Amino acid sequence: MRVTFAGVGEAFDETLANTSLLVESEGSSLLLDCGFTAPSAFWSLASRPLDLDGVFISHFHGDHYFGLPALLVRSVEEGRTRRLTILGQPGVEKRVTTLMEMAYANALGKALFQLYFVECVPGQETHLGDFRLNFAMGDHPMPCLAVRLDCGSASLFYSGDGRPTNATRQLATGCGLAVHESFSLDSTTPGHGTVDSSLEFARETGVAALALVHVKRQVRREMKQTILARTQNADHCRAWLPEPGESFTL
Repeated sequence: MRVTFAGVGEAFDETLANTSLLVESEGSSLLLDCGFTAPSAFWSLASRPLDLDGVFISHFHGDHYFGLPALLVRSVEEGRTRRLTILGQPGVEKRVTTLMEMAYANALGKALFQLYFVECVPGQETHLGDFRLNFAMGDHPMPCLAVRLDCGSASLFYSGDGRPTNATRQLATGCGLAVHESFSLDSTTPGHGTVDSSLEFARETGVAALALVHVKRQVRREMKQTILARTQNADHCRAWLPEPGESFTL
């Protein structure tokens, strides 16, 4: 399983696309979140963009799903014929269809592919291609689903936004890679993780590697060396601050 960081930024970073992960196995591919600045990054990195099997939406904030109209309409223009699955919390179909009508009314009427929706809830396992997906709720003002992907012996945890919870810790335990929202450095922002809380999360869950994403733009620019020093001092896992376009193989 290969994870490519299409975007690593927070909502309003002018230099980094919204956090979005392209996960690929030998036979399947899934995009985790698709914010308003993510589609261009996805199209520039994906070797077979029209073969994308699905998009998982962690929660309904714009920097996590407002990129879907651009992704879908370009797929229509490119002549996609393969079914595309959209996974998210209950109400995902209404959210996405309403957004599409606001952005590009009637565009999906020209599609040669089926758009298929799957509602995801904690405790209910979902399968998509080679991937087995399980979910847990994080601590975020907008209800947010963290997801664990298993594929063969490889396992990935993605937090979406939010601070860790007992449920997300249980979900991530033993994963080969955890990708965690780490908005701030030391201060506690309600409903958001920090660099330190993510490092502690990795220690508690025994993950082999930890990628810090969705760092506040000023913090990433002005305190990057401090963040890197903390990741380098982590003795319980490989921890790092990924750059756009970087890949990690599990």
